[in-house]
Amino acid sequence: MNKPKRRFLLYILVGLIFGIIDWFYLNWLAHISWDSLGESILVVPVIIAMNYGIWLVPIIPVVIYEARRAQRIRNPMLAGMLTWSCAIFSYYFYYAALLSLGKLVHFEHFNIFSDKDETFWYYYWQMFKGIILGQFFEWIIIAVIGGGVIGALIYTISRRLTSSRISIET
Repeated sequence: MNKPKRRFLLYILVGLIFGIIDWFYLNWLAHISWDSLGESILVVPVIIAMNYGIWLVPIIPVVIYEARRAQRIRNPMLAGMLTWSCAIFSYYFYYAALLSLGKLVHFEHFNIFSDKDETFWYYYWQMFKGIILGQFFEWIIIAVIGGGVIGALIYTISRRLTSSRISIET
C-alpha cells in the first residue's frame, strides 16, 4: 500500500476514534459544575469554546501533517473532510447504538431487545430519524465543508510560511 493511502487510512482511524471520544467528552462537559465561576460573563463563551473547539483537536494535526506532504491543496482538504466526516459517523453510530440499547437517559424504553408493544417500532423510528439521522445529516454537511475549508486554510498558511522562510534565508 502506498504512503498516501496509509495516511488516509490513519485519518479515517483518527476520525473514528475521535467521534467516540467526543461523546464521552461532551458527557463529561455536561456534568461539570460551572457554579465555581459564579456569575461571570465568560461562562457561556468558555462552554461554547470547549464544546466546539474540541473539534479542532483531530483536524489541525491531520491537515498540518498532510499539508507538509501534499503538492496540491486538494489532499489537505480531503484529509480534513475525511477526518471530520469519520468523526461524525462514529459519534452518531455510537449515539444510535446507545438509543437502540436503551442506554440514553429518558429513552430506556427504546431498547430493541426488550418487550415491545405494537407501537414500538413506529416511535423508535421517529426518534431515530429525528435524533440520529436528522442531526447526522446536519453535521455531516458541516464536516465536509468545514473540513475542506480548514484543510485549505492550513495548506495556504503552510505554503506562505514556507515561501517566506525560503525568501528570508536567501
